[in-house]
Amino acid sequence: MGYVFTAEPDTSEVTVEVPAGAVRQARAVITRTLTAWGLTHLTRSAVMVGHELVANALRHGTPPAALRLRRTEGAVLIEVGDGSTALPRIAEIDNETSLSGRGMFIVSRLARAWGVRPLPTGKVVWAELA
Repeated sequence: MGYVFTAEPDTSEVTVEVPAGAVRQARAVITRTLTAWGLTHLTRSAVMVGHELVANALRHGTPPAALRLRRTEGAVLIEVGDGSTALPRIAEIDNETSLSGRGMFIVSRLARAWGVRPLPTGKVVWAELA
């Protein structure tokens, strides 16, 4: 079983359980939530970061994955939890035409900060955008 978030004020969450279509669902939730919060200027970057974090959780983690968005002053925190204890890393990219392995590199470039909270039953990978 994957990580489950508890609800908090100014928090939106969705549990992503099925790999097929799950990344599209996450992108839609991010777009809707940031629009509702008046943070549309962060939507493009947040959608890309959320896409990469959810895709990584589904590809490398143990399903289901859980996505949570949290609003702070002028920023948004994107958290994705899954049931794997394996930590993400920024891959060495030695080929400019490589189509995979760039997820955490993209996250590191778009996010103000990012990190991992290891848990006994998995991990939460987070990224903050402002």
